[in-house]
Amino acid sequence: MLHAGEARINQSGQIVVPGVDVRVYRGDAKAPLFGSITREEKAVRFVPSLPLVAGETYRIEFQTADGRWHREPWRFDPLKTEVPAVGLAPTPAVLPANALKVYLHFTQPMEQGVFLERIFLHRQDGGVVAGAFRETELWSPDGRRLTLWFHPGRQKTGVNLNRDEGPVLREGEQCSLRVAGDWRSTAGVALGKDVTFDVTAGAADHGCPDPLSWTVMAPKAGSRDILSVRFDEPLDSAMLLSALEVSLGGKPVEGQVKAAADARSWIFTPAQAWQAGEHTIHIDPLLEDLAGNNLQHPFEVDRDQPGQAARATLLRFEVR
Repeated sequence: MLHAGEARINQSGQIVVPGVDVRVYRGDAKAPLFGSITREEKAVRFVPSLPLVAGETYRIEFQTADGRWHREPWRFDPLKTEVPAVGLAPTPAVLPANALKVYLHFTQPMEQGVFLERIFLHRQDGGVVAGAFRETELWSPDGRRLTLWFHPGRQKTGVNLNRDEGPVLREGEQCSLRVAGDWRSTAGVALGKDVTFDVTAGAADHGCPDPLSWTVMAPKAGSRDILSVRFDEPLDSAMLLSALEVSLGGKPVEGQVKAAADARSWIFTPAQAWQAGEHTIHIDPLLEDLAGNNLQHPFEVDRDQPGQAARATLLRFEVR
């Protein structure tokens, strides 16, 4: 437990102070941090909505039972930890021009609430694409994977932003996605240098994924060989971790799942040796490709055109 005068702060960033109320500010900010307050016997606990950042200065203001307010400055000292690194999925990033999102994978939990100040998309001429990203900040529970949404109002044809400002990605153009080197982990350690990823835009994709065009590489009975499913296009790599399930005789087959770096294949390693027989792969109908088209319907629906038929959600393969 760390101490800041009468305030107590643990390594999880929860702040406990004597009294009846508390407010926590970052640096010289005038607005307090968002979070939840729990009143305990003779104390109050503050749990911030976003993780506190090591190396940052905070201001703790708390009210004691006599009605007086007290102020204490506090610095969350950096812990000894590794320098974070970042990767992009899918990679290589060859995306349809109407792609909706990509993923940034960090090796450490990262500072949140600042991503629009740390990520930039550059055209081929070096200019920054203004308003390229949706302001929604969606992190995995461990704070290591950020879903980076391209602004859907610009990526979807026919809407005002698309007509007025143009799409974020242009077919045939290569952009660069730059992650600023001053982005810090929650332990206060920065990336140290800018990291840049090439992003190439191909033709727009308005069709639903079709499992009947996928290739299943069946394993051998009695082995723990991998089961591989190869797609005809990249799919959403995060969704792939839970969208496919293998069963035998109606019972799930336990194992570990991963998506290939290019998001064009799904790999399953069984916990036990494969049993002979016909197996089934159950597919979540909401599984999307990179443009947001799922097995039920495309992301953009043209009401003047006949709808696409829903795709198959089962694949069968034989283990011999």
